[in-house]
Amino acid sequence: MQGIRRIHFLKNTVCILLVYIVFSFFVNLSVEAGTTYGASESVTSVALELAQFANPGAEDTNLAFEKAIAEAQARAAAAKQEKREIKIVLNLENKKIYKITKPIQVQFVDFLEINGNGATILNTSMKSTFWIKSSNHFTVRNLAVDYDPLPYTQGVVTGLDSTGQVVEIQVDAGYPSSSEFAAKIHQGFFTVMDRLTKAEKVGARHLTPIRAEAMGNGYLKVNLQWSATACGPGQIPVQLGDTVAIRSALATAVRVEDSAYTSFVDFGLYSSPGMGILEQGGVGGMVLERVNMIPGEKPRNATAERLVSTNSDGTHFIAVEKGPTVEECNFFGTSDDAINIHNFYFFVLKKVGDNRYYVSPKWDIGLQRTDTIEAYEKDSFRSLGKAVVVSLTKKKIPELKAEISQLWLGKSATTLPDVVYEIELSNDIPLKAGDSVASWSRIGAGAVIRNCSFYASGRVMVKSPNAVIENNVFSYSPGVAIHAGSDIGYWAESNFIKNLRIRNNLFTHCMVDAASMFDSSSALGTIYLGMTPPLSARGFQDNFENENVVIENNTIKDSYLYGIFVTNANGVTIKNNVVGQTFSRGQAFGAGKLFGVYPDSGIFVGMSKNIKISNNVVARGTVAKRAVAIHESCEKNTVWLENNLFT
Repeated sequence: MQGIRRIHFLKNTVCILLVYIVFSFFVNLSVEAGTTYGASESVTSVALELAQFANPGAEDTNLAFEKAIAEAQARAAAAKQEKREIKIVLNLENKKIYKITKPIQVQFVDFLEINGNGATILNTSMKSTFWIKSSNHFTVRNLAVDYDPLPYTQGVVTGLDSTGQVVEIQVDAGYPSSSEFAAKIHQGFFTVMDRLTKAEKVGARHLTPIRAEAMGNGYLKVNLQWSATACGPGQIPVQLGDTVAIRSALATAVRVEDSAYTSFVDFGLYSSPGMGILEQGGVGGMVLERVNMIPGEKPRNATAERLVSTNSDGTHFIAVEKGPTVEECNFFGTSDDAINIHNFYFFVLKKVGDNRYYVSPKWDIGLQRTDTIEAYEKDSFRSLGKAVVVSLTKKKIPELKAEISQLWLGKSATTLPDVVYEIELSNDIPLKAGDSVASWSRIGAGAVIRNCSFYASGRVMVKSPNAVIENNVFSYSPGVAIHAGSDIGYWAESNFIKNLRIRNNLFTHCMVDAASMFDSSSALGTIYLGMTPPLSARGFQDNFENENVVIENNTIKDSYLYGIFVTNANGVTIKNNVVGQTFSRGQAFGAGKLFGVYPDSGIFVGMSKNIKISNNVVARGTVAKRAVAIHESCEKNTVWLENNLFT
């Protein structure tokens, strides 16, 4: 019996060993194939090499990307059909330079990653580099993008006509000056720069080039929309010998549409014909980690360093449900906003039935059925209430064109001049012509901007709820460094701020652009919370729509206007901030006249209620005669001041 037991034991042991060996074989095979076992599902990783899609002996990078992405689409579609989850990684060759002439298009592919392995994509056209559409969890990693020729130019002013609207430029060696380049100059920015700081010259302002002409031998003649020598308050004229940067807003380098959870990790963007990264529509939730949006290396045969990264905004997020997470990124030399997160206002044309209205969209994006909207009164911009969009029908009605155009007077015009949305609301809101509605459902909620550096770049502009801006460094911002709140004026960008935290940030030498000091300027602080009113408006608008904001533990040095400026708010805490020298040029020029205010403090609050300001340290100066000013438009009995030190 004992012998039989030993035989059975040996048989069982052999069986177990065989099972273990077979199991180990398949596990190792699966690991080699990239399968990861989870609690309830598996994701198979597939590696593709871009080199395998290149034609032998040819250097057609466009075709290689097209083939590789088509293969990824096919594999992803097959996996979806078989109800398998698959992640595809497209590997580029280590530190190789790939030249392209048209966008790399990624459409209808989920879980695709492009691993650059330190490579650079050199775009030799003025077109986009990436165009991502209806793709979820797309990732770009360890890759750089640049343009050759550069999409902008820079040089020295060598001539000015008597009007100041025609300027002659000697272009820096190695930078564009051809007739082909000159033909692309239309709108955009003409900016006087400081070569030492590589930022906008203090007291200069952005001017608008309307056309340019190549004169040969590296010279350009540029016509400006406004005079470079007829100056507003605080503005210095353009002079012979000034360094200028000239660029037009053309194609966006990276376009992302109707996608979810796109990521750029260890990504460099060294120039762009327009915006750097634009995300619009869809779930959103983009992740930017260690993205460097900075000027690249000097061009061939150049001696002067680059002064510009993107020709327009660094990043721009329109009508996405979830806001971006931006961490450990560097923004340097973006020509407009470094970050802008918003949706649009839809202006009411007329009531057409029970709870039914015609509204005019600016773009065909930003409002859908089932969205929660908030309505705002035309004149005060106070909330009129919330509702859900029960139905939405797009209608082209040419006979309403004249009425629609009236809604957009004084604003950036609608791109749909004969189109209305007919919307039905879940409950009646007494709307009249000129009132507006905005969606809370696709507004970039929950944005996080953390541990980033912003140098000589435009604003971080947030118009979305539940955002956090913390542990960042801002230096030489042309205008405000952080701009929070609605633009119901020219750009018609929504919405008002709800639940914002601005904390532990460092600011130096911000608001250098003279336009901030003009009589018409509404954004008057390095940290600004408020609203951009219509062009014709004067004084503080009669609302308290920005809600629940905390501004704490920030250090503001050498601001050229106020350190902190707050308006149109209900429930703001300003505490433990250190505000150094404000109004660093020694006067406020025209700043404050829009509101009938004569600046005399480092911190200012107007048209607000339920405000707590405590334990801030504010430096005295030529203009600043007190730490905090509370405007008479505030509900004084709801404003609490304590332990603010004026030194």
